[in-house]
Amino acid sequence: MLPRLRARLPLLGTVWRLSLPVIVSNLLISLVNVVDIFMVGRLGPLEIAAVGMATSVRMLVLIGIMSVTAGSIALAAQAYGARDARALSHVARQSLSLTVLLALLLSVVGWLLAEPLLRILNSGGDPQAAALGAAYLRILFLGTVLLALNLVINSLMQGAGDTVTPLYITAGANVLNILFNYLFMFGPGPLPALGVAGAAVGTLIARFIASVIGLVILYSGRNPVHILPGSYRPDWGMFRDILAIGVPSGLQGVARNGAQVFLLGIVTSTAAGTYGAAALAIGLQIESLAFMPGLAISVAATSLVGQALGSWDPEEARRRGDTAIVLGVLVMSLAAVPIFALAPQILHLFDPSAHPTVIAAGTSYLRINALFLPLLAVAMVTNGTLRGAGDTRPGLVGTVIGRCLIVVPLAHLLALTLDFGVVGVWWALCVGTTIQALWVALRWRGTRWQGVALRKTALYRRHLGGLSERVQRRFLQEVRTPLMACLGASEAVEEAGVRYTLPEGRGAAFVRFREGTFEVAEGREHLPHPSSAAAPKRPKAAAYAHD
Repeated sequence: MLPRLRARLPLLGTVWRLSLPVIVSNLLISLVNVVDIFMVGRLGPLEIAAVGMATSVRMLVLIGIMSVTAGSIALAAQAYGARDARALSHVARQSLSLTVLLALLLSVVGWLLAEPLLRILNSGGDPQAAALGAAYLRILFLGTVLLALNLVINSLMQGAGDTVTPLYITAGANVLNILFNYLFMFGPGPLPALGVAGAAVGTLIARFIASVIGLVILYSGRNPVHILPGSYRPDWGMFRDILAIGVPSGLQGVARNGAQVFLLGIVTSTAAGTYGAAALAIGLQIESLAFMPGLAISVAATSLVGQALGSWDPEEARRRGDTAIVLGVLVMSLAAVPIFALAPQILHLFDPSAHPTVIAAGTSYLRINALFLPLLAVAMVTNGTLRGAGDTRPGLVGTVIGRCLIVVPLAHLLALTLDFGVVGVWWALCVGTTIQALWVALRWRGTRWQGVALRKTALYRRHLGGLSERVQRRFLQEVRTPLMACLGASEAVEEAGVRYTLPEGRGAAFVRFREGTFEVAEGREHLPHPSSAAAPKRPKAAAYAHD
């Protein structure tokens, strides 16, 4: 056990180095949200209510954009792992094209529905709050393209293993966001004081600058993602691949947030009432800080697993994924200790004047959920490993089963029927976390995700898809795996076949596909044995079963 752990230490360091900038980026985003609320608070309670309601509606937009970013990071990682600069550039261009089209659609829908949605959310409240929120939202919806571009550019870089540049972009955007928000909200000097609308204008300008900087970097050739000359015309096959990976990730957020609404209703029906709802809200805010390392390690896992599969090394992909899961469990287990030990003190820190019921319910929430943070780490990071393979449906299914089909009815049974109160809801949440973790872990322990990754490649779409499974396995084991194992080798899919270029001028190999089989037309000497030999035994990590 000790030698195995010692052998994993360099990889643990790699995962952590990729994760740390993502953690800092998330902290900066949280910080700018806090500063925004602080500045809006200087305007008055109606303005705070308006921004709060508008933020709930904006979450729907972010879920839509995630349908692109989740697919982009996975496909960018695989193209980068294949060392195919043209494929990576194509993924980048198509991700940007799809982002613009989707963002324009969301802008139009959001503009039309902003006021009706806020009226529903503000039912019984001051109509002025809905009006202020609608004005704020409509300005933001005008800049949906900018927000979406900013997010997808960061995702492309993260997929290629660069998490530092997105950190710099995020840090710069957040500083500008705070600066412009202040200028346009309060109007010092000759500038007009736009109030809540000024916060939206400031955010828009900051996102515009960040998007321009991101695009300049992608075109500069100084980033692992380099956009080469080519067309932005929609490639519907690539769009389908991006959305096939991303839409389940987006729907996960819908299922999770939808279940949360039902749970809130159950909590307020217990003896704790609205105090229980307050405890849940504060508990989720505190817990979100513990989530940050897990989410960051999940992003690193997506990048590392995707890159290993791009160079077609499933065993290395599994080793990287396992290491990321171990690191996630270790980090979130450490985070659980102070949360469990200092739960009442942490709650008082967030709400010094909290009601005793809020403190009691919040303490039980934090302590019960702290016990299950390691399992939550398994669920979160394993989702990231599977995302690297483009296999996002198991995460969605696990969320629907765990959160919607198990947690909600179990919470009702424990909290209301059996009269355990809010503690019953907390335990139901932990049961759901356990089910989600087991579901995705079982998928990761198998090999079906390798087949999912293979079917997302241009190589499969153009050539391997027409071959039998036996011939596919033979090609992968005899040709692709040994050639891509050469450090610096690259793969380029062409109309007639696939070309492998070896590093340091060592030559190249070209494989042609026809009549249900393949032949090595050039570079046979680079293979460990002739491809015409009898088909070898099936490799233990290569069961490419179809879903």
